[in-house]
Amino acid sequence: VCSSDLRRAVRRAGRLLDVLDEMKMAMLEGRDGAAALQRLSKAVREARDGTDDERLEGVLNEVDTRAAVELAKAEMSRLAA
Repeated sequence: VCSSDLRRAVRRAGRLLDVLDEMKMAMLEGRDGAAALQRLSKAVREARDGTDDERLEGVLNEVDTRAAVELAKAEMSRLAA
């Protein structure tokens, strides 16, 4: 792995962790985390670009799926209210 690839991977991981922190804070403060979930989905899609690691792809797929499920649950709650 070349150093520029590693730096790029670290930046992507940092962005994902930042969005997860936003979601955590939204949940702890009782705020709607839908915007953070959407940012997480976008960050995962961007992180997936150029990834050749099957295990990382699997993790990113799981995170993206979970974010989509949480967004759908939030939408269903909003519509039911």
